[in-house]
Amino acid sequence: MDREYEYSFKVKETKEFINYCLNNNYKKTDDYNQIRTLYKNNGKIMARITKNIYKNKTVEVLNFKDDNLNDDVLTVSRETKDLIITNENRDFVKSLIDILDLNNKKELIRHRIVFIKDNVKFEIDEYEVPEMKVVAIEGEKNKVDKIYNDLQKLIENNIVK
Repeated sequence: MDREYEYSFKVKETKEFINYCLNNNYKKTDDYNQIRTLYKNNGKIMARITKNIYKNKTVEVLNFKDDNLNDDVLTVSRETKDLIITNENRDFVKSLIDILDLNNKKELIRHRIVFIKDNVKFEIDEYEVPEMKVVAIEGEKNKVDKIYNDLQKLIENNIVK
């Protein structure tokens, strides 16, 4: 199981963060739409079924993640590997969510752009549902901390409080 070290914050606009990535030699690796359904109960784990909609294909995956019940900018959480959902395993996925007593809590619809450099990933999201814009920086602790600190002025000027 992987640990995810991530800064995530709501912003007024994403354009300056995209420009930062482009101007600092980050490679754009993904640009797609996403529909994510969150399943929760009163426990500490949530399930996520995510439909990634690319230009030429759609991929649906299931994974589990710690349910961080706060709005902290920095989170460190556990996350499972993805299970690709197919017609052959769809019933199993539904039964797994049922037996874990997880209930459909929320649906998120967003457009995501991903940039990567030196094992640091920027996920820049423009949500339709709920309407908001979010920037996440994830990767190794020391690298992510440095980039987050370097971007403090840009973040402070754009953060939604």
